[in-house]
Amino acid sequence: MFRTAQHRRSESARNYVDFSVEDPSLDTLLSLAATTLGFTTAMVNILDEDLQYTVAQYGDKGPTLMTRSTATCALVVDAGRAVAIGDSRRDVLSSDPLEAAAAANLIRLDYRSYVAVPLVGREGLVIGTLCLVDPEPHPAGDYVMSTLSDFARVVESHLDAIRGHGRSAWAPRGPGAILDRGEFVPYFQPIIDLDTGRAVGFEALARLLRPGPTGTVVVPPDEFFAAVVDTDLEIDVDHTVLEAALASFRGWLADAPDLDLHVNLCARHLGVAGSVDQLDAIVTASEVPAERVVFELTETRSYTDSARSVAFVEDLRRRGFRVVLDDLGTGHSSLERLVDLPVDGFKVDKALSRRMGSPDGDTLVGALIGFASVTDRSVVVEGIETEEQARSARHNGCTLVQGFLYSHAVPAAGVRALGLF
Repeated sequence: MFRTAQHRRSESARNYVDFSVEDPSLDTLLSLAATTLGFTTAMVNILDEDLQYTVAQYGDKGPTLMTRSTATCALVVDAGRAVAIGDSRRDVLSSDPLEAAAAANLIRLDYRSYVAVPLVGREGLVIGTLCLVDPEPHPAGDYVMSTLSDFARVVESHLDAIRGHGRSAWAPRGPGAILDRGEFVPYFQPIIDLDTGRAVGFEALARLLRPGPTGTVVVPPDEFFAAVVDTDLEIDVDHTVLEAALASFRGWLADAPDLDLHVNLCARHLGVAGSVDQLDAIVTASEVPAERVVFELTETRSYTDSARSVAFVEDLRRRGFRVVLDDLGTGHSSLERLVDLPVDGFKVDKALSRRMGSPDGDTLVGALIGFASVTDRSVVVEGIETEEQARSARHNGCTLVQGFLYSHAVPAAGVRALGLF
């Protein structure tokens, strides 16, 4: 994994830090939590790798920013579990290292009691805490912990509303936890040259493997992408699939040195500083030549920053990679982006290819293939499921195709058995 768990958690946390957004409901929740449990102060703290941000507080008003190294809540975030300190002077001698460290920090801050529950963000990662503190000793039994946990679940929902979207259906386990267990793997679908019947490349497609009652189960992509989309985990899934795909692909190059590896990139990469450096480092470490890697820009989100998109594509191409637009014919302003972005080619989506053989379908696909020829771009027609569609693709001037007619996506162990290279 290129991005560490701490890095992912920090990036997730920053999505919830916006002091320009006010949510009176959070203030009310903190007031209820503090008064219900008898503490003087309640806070919602979000922590990245450097700082603690107090985004809401009730009672004693402390600083809204604190260095992470001095924050008691950092201990809770790192441990990923709740902590209760009834009396810091007593609990500093606790045999539990987390409790002892938290108590020592409270003594430094002149607090005697502290209860904190982790807060989980949309990525399924711990992003901060809901905590109560008091200058006096305070009982911190099961009732206090369970009640604060109930408040924390409501706080999570309000934080996610501030972020602007509903909570993921994966909570509380979260896609982040699944990613750490390495269950995302690439499956490979061949790209076929109609002139030779052989594979000229393979597209690596993300698949999620889960243990089932009778063995491993492959989760349908629509199910897990619904949880990952619009989160920073889109990037990590891309990195995971790229790394694993390169490891398998390197062995195939010995038999087919001209084979290409196609890997999807979500648009979220465009907004991450150093994204091209990260991708380049992953490929370089694999020892697969950059010229054999084709990045497919997917349309899960619109490309709203044209200058940034152009710079991103140009940077990838300078390093020897090729870049193509995926699923042309669906989504956001496909033709406009095809003109604006300096890509090497594109893939015609199955929504258009299934209409080949009809006057309108052949006109549309033929025009796109003609455009590719005039502008010296590659083109692959996806979604080929019948011999008739394959003949239509050739009739329209395209010899590179992909679809179930040749193979479904298969795990790496099944690629050689296809006999396509």
